[in-house]
Amino acid sequence: MARPHRLVPRRQRLRWDLISLGLFALAVVGTAVWVRWPRPVPEGRVFLRARDRIPGYHFQPVMLGTAVPETLATTNLFNGHFFDAQSNRVSVFSAAWDPGQGTGGNVFGHTPEICWVGAGFRTVRTGEPDQLALHVAGQSIPFQCRVLQHPELPTPEITLWAACLDGRWDSYLFHAGPDMTTESASILSYVQQAWGYATARWVSLRRLIQQPFTQNARKQYLRFSKPLTTDPQTALKDLERFAGLWLEGEDGGHRTDP
Repeated sequence: MARPHRLVPRRQRLRWDLISLGLFALAVVGTAVWVRWPRPVPEGRVFLRARDRIPGYHFQPVMLGTAVPETLATTNLFNGHFFDAQSNRVSVFSAAWDPGQGTGGNVFGHTPEICWVGAGFRTVRTGEPDQLALHVAGQSIPFQCRVLQHPELPTPEITLWAACLDGRWDSYLFHAGPDMTTESASILSYVQQAWGYATARWVSLRRLIQQPFTQNARKQYLRFSKPLTTDPQTALKDLERFAGLWLEGEDGGHRTDP
């Protein structure tokens, strides 16, 4: 014989509903307070500026779509190609968010591993490091490194990028996924790559919780790349030399904010 369904008293249901509502409100209010809670300005902040003119190079601007500033929540964008006297190309992109513009996710959510892959590029493993430090404007700045290949382009692109929040440059190592252009790029490889990205984003979120930035934090993102026509080590040395020409401290020299 089936057991009769136990009815929960109305007063008990109301109590649980109020508890659930209270916990939800506490989570919402607590998050808002945590984000807006005043915090001291981090020490040793470093902000860089990208030059639009480099001696010995010709710059060719590349217009961005009208949706890009809206997507990134900033109009402080710089995009194009530098060519030297031998027509060697270095493609550059920089974005800056003034205090109050955008969110922290705008810095980490538009890296080549996301945007370029979404446009058809795939990761290529050529022996390049996942991360390296470049000495720019008297500072050691950690850059992520990837080689990406588009099926319609004959040459892969080796690219470096870095992001900062409140003048603190992200130093967490985002491990590259498996080579996605080979026949061994199975469904398992895609799952591994997706898991790696998810893990990296979780570590970034955890770090931001441990070391939060202010609501009005300034943010910067830098990316530059070139065709990989040599071995990766030679290409990275060329990009490091270019970084010293392209990037400078905000005052035109070596700048560390107080």
